[in-house]
Amino acid sequence: MDDNDPAIAIVALNHLMLEHAIEELSEAVARRIVEFETSVLKVEQRAGKLLALELSEAAARIPAELHKDIDGAGIKAAHLVYLVDQAHKRPARVRWLSAGLLSATALLLAGVWIGAHCFVH
Repeated sequence: MDDNDPAIAIVALNHLMLEHAIEELSEAVARRIVEFETSVLKVEQRAGKLLALELSEAAARIPAELHKDIDGAGIKAAHLVYLVDQAHKRPARVRWLSAGLLSATALLLAGVWIGAHCFVH
């Protein structure tokens, strides 16, 4: 084999063509990587905007939910206060009713006794 052998020329041409194909492929991959990074940035920006929008909507709903919870707790507290008040009033009512019935009975008996002593003689 010498330098003028056609086999060496074919190998050299194949080597040059392979280097050219590798360069084109490298450039194409580099372009695709840049496009991919740009797409990722756009997706991140969109996702960030959507997340910010959802976060602001959720933050706007928080005061309304808190107000609703506070109102519900107020109603429950008012009901509990009413039940406690009723529980405390019941013994007082029973006590006063008993005292009234006992007084009425005493007055009735006193009236009967006085009537029996005054009209008999």
